Parts: sequence; C-alpha cells; structure tokens
Amino acid sequence: MFLWTALRRIVYIAYSSTTDFLYVAGLYVWDFVLVILNLIIPDYAHGKVISSGSPGAGGKWPAYVAPEAGASRSPCPGLNALANHGILPRDGKNIKFADLPAAIRKAYNMSHPFSILLPRQAAQLLNRDPASDSFDLSDLSVHNMIEHDASFCRKDIYYDPLQSTEDASAIDVLLSSGPQTLAAADLSNFLGKRRVECRKNNPQFSLSLGQKFIGSTNAAFILKVFGGVVADLRAFLGEERLPDGWEPRTRHRMGLTMTEINLKIAHVELGVKEEVDGTMSAPRGPLVTKASTAE
Repeated sequence: MFLWTALRRIVYIAYSSTTDFLYVAGLYVWDFVLVILNLIIPDYAHGKVISSGSPGAGGKWPAYVAPEAGASRSPCPGLNALANHGILPRDGKNIKFADLPAAIRKAYNMSHPFSILLPRQAAQLLNRDPASDSFDLSDLSVHNMIEHDASFCRKDIYYDPLQSTEDASAIDVLLSSGPQTLAAADLSNFLGKRRVECRKNNPQFSLSLGQKFIGSTNAAFILKVFGGVVADLRAFLGEERLPDGWEPRTRHRMGLTMTEINLKIAHVELGVKEEVDGTMSAPRGPLVTKASTAE
C-alpha cells in the first residue's frame, strides 16, 4: 500500500510541476512574440491607449468612491484603485480570479500573457483554482506571500496587520525622491533605505530574495505604467485613485510585456546598493517596538 501511494504521489507531483512549467513557458513564448510586435507596430496615439467603451477611455474613469466600512482592501494599490472606481466590485469581495485578467489588462494596458500570469500566481499562492475560485482583496494580505515587509506604500505587517491602508509618511518620502518624475535610480535608493529602516525597527522583519523582487516589481509597475510621474502617483498611491485624464504611460499596442517589466525590475533591484555595501547584514542595534513607537 505504501509503495502504491508513494508512486502515485511522485507521478502527481511530477505531472503538476511539468504542466505548470509548460503553461508558464507558453506564456513567455507568447510574450516574446508580443515584444517583437511592439517593436514593429506603432504605439497608440496619446489619449487612445484605452479602447472606446472600456472604463477609462479618453481619460474618463468611473466615479471614484472611497471604500466604505466593511469593504475589503489589499496591500496592492493597483487592485484597490480598480475597486474604488467600480471596475472590480466596490466592496472588494468575491472577486473571481477569472475576471482579473481582462480588468487589469484594459485598465493598465498590460499584455495578455502578463495579465493572465499575475492572477494565476496569486491564486496559486492562496492555494485556489484560478479558473473557478474567488477571493476578497484582503486575502492578499497574507504575510510573505504577496504582502511583504519594507513596502513603499504600507507599514510592515508587524505594525499594521490589516494592510488595507496606505503608509502616508513612506509615500511622501518616496514621492519627494524626484521633483516631478521618479527614475529607476530613485526607486532603488528609496527601497534600499526603506529596507534598512524596516530591518532596524521591526523585530519580526523578514525579506527573502523573492519578496525583494516583489517589491521591485511594484516599483517597476509605477515606473512603466505611471511613468514615475509624481503628480499621478500622489493620487494613485495616496488615495488609490486613477487621476482624471490619466491613461497608462506604456502605449504599446500589445501592452506592457513580461519581458519589458522584468528588465525594469532588474534595473531597480540590482541598483539597491544597500544589498551589497554591508548595510543589510550589519548588526541591527536597538529595536523599536510597537509600544515605543506609540509613545
């Protein structure tokens, strides 16, 4: 009985791993084709990135409504903004994973494979079926999955377990990094300082390599989709609102590809000097507890 069970388990694990690898590999092949097409096909004209009939066409977004009491929100301002504008359910609850690709692709001009991969990865992290299951935005607050320490728009979960509201002070520091437009170097510098600060003050601080790249993915998103424009980011990060007249800064007809975003992620993450100058491995010194920060 044991041998039969063990054999079936091995076959199941091998099959699941292989099919998942082939699926993701297929998305990257598709993505590479779109990269080539983006080089050949002219970009959308300014003001024409979002197709007619879709939310945000011509810069006219559905009405912004701040979340009401009891609404579910996540650590991700991109998804929260879609809920605040009614593109996703305004209460942020019972959202089907299958509905996410079209919503984020149209609103942020992301490529088809990119918009498929992100909800799929979120579903897998939550151990749910991306084809049939639903989620509340707050489900994404599970620590060290999508949510992570040293975020540029949230306090560490040690200080804010819900992770549903922005960290205004951190956002102000970030947006003051550049006069009008943030560059990759500005995000690298901010993330490095933020990691050092959080490591020093949070007695439960943790940040794996994968989580660091999630942080750099968020940085790459605001650089590519928002162009790093401070005025737009103040509304997006501070209020989780899409500004009037705004459209995605990436105007490629095939959308923002995984290849393009990965290059920007690498640009940001590999520029964090604190990861190689010894700062992140230095003795931590006195810790600032919840009680002391409240005084």
